[in-house]
Amino acid sequence: MLNVLVVDDSPFMARAMKGVLESMEFNVVSLAHDGFEGFQKFQDLRPDVVVLDITMPNMDGLECLVKIRQLDGDARIVMLSAVRDEETVAKCLASGAAAFLQKPICKTNPDDLALLRSTIETAAHTKCPTKC
Repeated sequence: MLNVLVVDDSPFMARAMKGVLESMEFNVVSLAHDGFEGFQKFQDLRPDVVVLDITMPNMDGLECLVKIRQLDGDARIVMLSAVRDEETVAKCLASGAAAFLQKPICKTNPDDLALLRSTIETAAHTKCPTKC
């Protein structure tokens, strides 16, 4: 079972994602509500995959992504955000994100769920180069 950390500033979205992931038999080790808290929980818990939002207070997802990857070059991070700006997506991928998914993920849409599952499983089992 893969251990997943969910980082999203919306308590509703974080809990919803936790429920979706647990229904897929992923183990959600913790929730964090900003990039700073997400970075600290990553350090403490070392999950297999981090599901990380971008737009958050205190430390945004892109900064959190960079800090996690500096700490652990093999960290697997899936960005999940409503941001649709191609430049931001490119920055995330260039900074080491394993993948970028668009919100919303609809828990009643089998295609959304299949994409989420395959993205997390692929991220967890793909060796990331030290410098993406």
